Amino acid sequence: MKKTIFFTFFIIIAVACNNNDANYKETTDTSATYIKQGDSIVKITFDTLRNTLLKTIASKGLAGAVTFCNVEALPITAVYASAGITVSRVSDKNRNAKNALTEMDKIEWAKYIKQIANKDSLRAAIVYNNNEVHYYKPIIMQPMCLSCHGTTEKDIAKELLPVIDSLYPADKAKGYKAGELRGMWHIVFTKPMVDEK
Repeated sequence: MKKTIFFTFFIIIAVACNNNDANYKETTDTSATYIKQGDSIVKITFDTLRNTLLKTIASKGLAGAVTFCNVEALPITAVYASAGITVSRVSDKNRNAKNALTEMDKIEWAKYIKQIANKDSLRAAIVYNNNEVHYYKPIIMQPMCLSCHGTTEKDIAKELLPVIDSLYPADKAKGYKAGELRGMWHIVFTKPMVDEK
């Protein structure tokens, strides 16, 4: 049970705003190729993080797992850099400062918030901005994740709090309820995957 909780915590890390860039363009006819590639990258990255974390828990215990996520989670998402692909997980209540929303992220975030309010289905989205293709996919808070991202009074174990706070002194990723938007996968393709005509 504890392994599952910690696994979820480290994997699921993890507001409308104007954008003044005249070249900013969102497509309504999203590219199935980029969606498919983005979904594949999310799955591979998620599985890699999960498997590596579980091995760390088995060999070094939960304290080692906390250190692993703090030090190694971001490098794991950087493995696609040589292919011109950037992978990140962003949130308005980020645990790691590097996962804060950018101005473009805030636009997509606001759309997901509105879709949730309207009880619409949430899907991955593609946004074209200059020569880049941006893939977004929502991360929804699951009940088991509340042990690390829920309320400090009810959900998060007292012995876990000092560990989180020592590694993430500016942590904002607490106080969630199940079903809320926890974050988004944000993948940027800077090199064309296909010749889009």
